[in-house]
Amino acid sequence: MCVGDKGPLAMKLHLLTLLAVSLLAIPVCGASFDLKPPQVGVSFIFPPSPLIQASTPRLVYEMVLTNYVPVTYRLESISVDCGSHKFEFSGEALNQMVRWAGESTSTSRTVELNAGKTAVVFFMLKLEDVSEVPDSIFHTLHFRSNDGIDHSLSPPPLPVERRVPIGVEAPLRGSHWIAGDSVHNGPTATHRRTILFEAGKPYLAQRYAIDWVRYRLSNGVAVTWSGPENRNSSYFCYGAPVYSMTSGRVTEVLDGVPDNVPHSGKVAIDVNFKNAGGNHVVIYIGYGLYAFYAHMQPGTIKVKMGEHVATGQLLGLVGNSGNSTEPHLHEHIVNRSSFLAGQGVPYEFEHFQASGPTDLISGPHDQMRFRNIGSLKPFNNDYPAANAAVSFQ
Repeated sequence: MCVGDKGPLAMKLHLLTLLAVSLLAIPVCGASFDLKPPQVGVSFIFPPSPLIQASTPRLVYEMVLTNYVPVTYRLESISVDCGSHKFEFSGEALNQMVRWAGESTSTSRTVELNAGKTAVVFFMLKLEDVSEVPDSIFHTLHFRSNDGIDHSLSPPPLPVERRVPIGVEAPLRGSHWIAGDSVHNGPTATHRRTILFEAGKPYLAQRYAIDWVRYRLSNGVAVTWSGPENRNSSYFCYGAPVYSMTSGRVTEVLDGVPDNVPHSGKVAIDVNFKNAGGNHVVIYIGYGLYAFYAHMQPGTIKVKMGEHVATGQLLGLVGNSGNSTEPHLHEHIVNRSSFLAGQGVPYEFEHFQASGPTDLISGPHDQMRFRNIGSLKPFNNDYPAANAAVSFQ
């Protein structure tokens, strides 16, 4: 090829040279341009909207990180600008917020994002007043690559949906209820960290789900059953009436699924996306949202497909069907008519009394016990704390 020939190869080399020069010439106000930006993908599963818990707003959301190159990036910290509030997450606090793709439980270790690894960071930002909820949240991730270079990565802002939480009435009656696994950001938050996929898209339907169980105190510890452990009738919530939290139209009913043997490590059916809730009812409540009531006793569901129900109408009885280890009522509100393939949205109960968060004690065979139950106080238009003791009128 003669000097001065503008063939395809020469043109490509010329363009690459121009690109390199232009990168070096990019003006950056107040900061140096990172010529080797971390090759980490950052995305969010679903925009948050305010949850009112303990009378204060919280923003609950998830960030997905994926490393696409054979370089290890250690995540040192994440800075969050949330309106007038600034948050900084690092060290053990950050480690506890992370779950690795492919791992069933959270691990407490340095966040080393190795080649091809994906991690999910679970956020729960506490504000002071709803007036402080911003339109967007800004994040800066601080990495150190394995060549010892520090990097900062600022993904596009995360929009905040300024949707008011859905107001609902109690799905149960009486006292001595535990709001099992109500939303929190600890590593034991099973509902909060159960991400499932349909058609290649991630969903967190159970983001604000609650497993309601009934308790009695025994030597200062709240227990959920008395008598033979393998009998559903031994559990204090078994057979309790389940009421519709809102008015709406029934869009799905499943009945006839047998109850499981409690704490046996087995389920009576082959669990899938359609029957994981066991005997259940789905009610369209308007605004593109659906209320789910799951794990009811077989043969006790009182409503039919297409029926319009009123707030407080009887739906069925608490059971132990589907993906369940002991009798309880699982309920949540989601933006699709799917038990598992939808995005959970915030809601709030109009009136209840509740304690603060309690401590879950993991027992053998998935037994649920709770301790450090404090005194109950009244709440209006609120959502109970993690594993709080709750009383409904």
